[in-house]
Formats: sequence, structure tokens, C-alpha cells
Amino acid sequence: MAVGLGAQEVSQMMPLSDKVLLLSATQVDDGIVAVGEHGHVLKSSDQGKSWRQIEHVPINVLLTKVVSVGQSVWAVGHDTSIIYSADGGESWTLQFYDPDRQLPLLSAYFIDDKSGFAIGAYGTILTTHDGGENWQDDIIHDELDYHLNDITQSEDGYLYIAGEAGYGFMSADAGESWDVIELPYPGSMFGVLALSDEVVMFGLRGHVLVSQDQGQSWQNVPNSNLSSLFGGDQLNPSELILVGANGARVRYRDGQLTTLSGSSALEIGDDYGAVLVLDNGSKMLLLGEEGTDIQSLDTP
Repeated sequence: MAVGLGAQEVSQMMPLSDKVLLLSATQVDDGIVAVGEHGHVLKSSDQGKSWRQIEHVPINVLLTKVVSVGQSVWAVGHDTSIIYSADGGESWTLQFYDPDRQLPLLSAYFIDDKSGFAIGAYGTILTTHDGGENWQDDIIHDELDYHLNDITQSEDGYLYIAGEAGYGFMSADAGESWDVIELPYPGSMFGVLALSDEVVMFGLRGHVLVSQDQGQSWQNVPNSNLSSLFGGDQLNPSELILVGANGARVRYRDGQLTTLSGSSALEIGDDYGAVLVLDNGSKMLLLGEEGTDIQSLDTP
């Protein structure tokens, strides 16, 4: 199902599109695709040093997440919108759009180039098995209609969703059914990432929760920084980089958080919304309120 696909205006070309709010980026072959406000889609062919805005993007709303499988790229955002590119982010079509709901999609994940999920406010979950040509529209739980903030898959095939109010969800059958996860912290988790032997959720007031038993139990990771954490990326199979409010940049490894050192003097606003590890872990691309910044990664 795809609702009202002809009703939205296209994103406008702007000379400073790389200096405004950007919320997500994904690696596509040797390039990077980033998305943000006003339906802006940007591409970089030099590891984030320079950017060009993509023309004729068929949406003019805040895009919150971009994901890719090979040359197939999807971005989701406000007005319950999903856009798709089959050529690495060069051209885009509108796959799903339902502004009457007045709710955002907040994250997406694709198992392969056919099967994927888009999740968002009030328990909304959309599922596709044909690359987004059709989306099954549903609510993840009949009673728990909390916001669904992020989704990922671990190496064993389990899917995990980070939500709000101390709830998450887990699926052992590729999204056919979902079990409720009751977390030890009753606040919002904004992100979830999987390492080789554990799953990590992170969110409000610097809370980081870790599970090593497929979501059956969760341990709180001590963190002296109370800044909320909004985004993260895997540095290697056992290590994560997490970023967030007030310039927070921390490394997670083996149940411990360490503040990153050796950062650039250039800051992009007060908050970092996302991070992408570059150059085999030697640098990171930060995304935030004033666009992007490249910083060195000090990883002992």
C-alpha cells in the first residue's frame, strides 16, 4: 500500500544545504548519502569533505534515517514518508506517504534488498518483502503504542527495536512476530546497535543498556555524562562510537564507556544526531544541527 503519492512537493535546491540539520548518513560503495531537513539528500564522493545536493527528491519534509543495501537506498521521515533510490542515491521515487496521520517515521532497517522495516511514532511499523513496492502497515503491539526510535539486526538474525518509556521489542522470526522487552530504565532509548556478542541500546540522559542473552536481560553501563545519546556506529565487531547532546562523543567496549579524545575544535551546534565511521576507523563523520564535521578517532 502506498498512500497519496502525488500530493507532496519536491525538495528545494539550496546553496547551503550541507550547513543545515542532517540526521543520518549511509555508505554506498565509495560514496556517502546523507539526509535531513526539507527533504534534502546529499552525496559525497570524497568521504564527507564536500557535498552536492541531489535534485528532484520527491518530498519536502524532515528525513530522519537513510539506509542502504548495495545500490538500493531508502530514506524515511515525517508525514509517514518513504523514498527510494535504485541507483545509489542519484534519483528518487516516493514509495509511501500518508500526511493525514501527522506522525513521523524515525528509523528503518533492511535485511536484504527486498525485506525491510520502517518504524516510527505511536508503535507504527511498516514491512516490505518486495523492496518497498508494497508496504504492510501495522502497529507493533495492541496496547503499547509508544514511539519506536531505532531498529537493527544482530549476527544471529534477531531483530531489536529501541522504544520509549522503558520498552523495546525483539523478533526471532525476521519480523513475523515481536516480543516485548522491558528495560531496567523507564526512559526512552533512541538507538540500538549489535556487536558480535551483545546488543547495545542507548538514549535519554546518557543511559546505555547491554544484553548478552538475546534481550532476555539488560545491564546498565555506568556513565558519568548525563547528555542524551542519539546516534552511533560500529567501529569494529566489539566496539561502538556513540554521540549525542552537548557534543557527547563516547566509545563503548567491554561494558565500559570512554570519552573520545583528540577531537577537532570545530563543533556543529550543540547536538550530534548521528555518526558514521570512516577510513577503516581512523575518522568519523558527525552529523548535526549545522551539517557535518569530520573528526579523528582516538582508539587505543
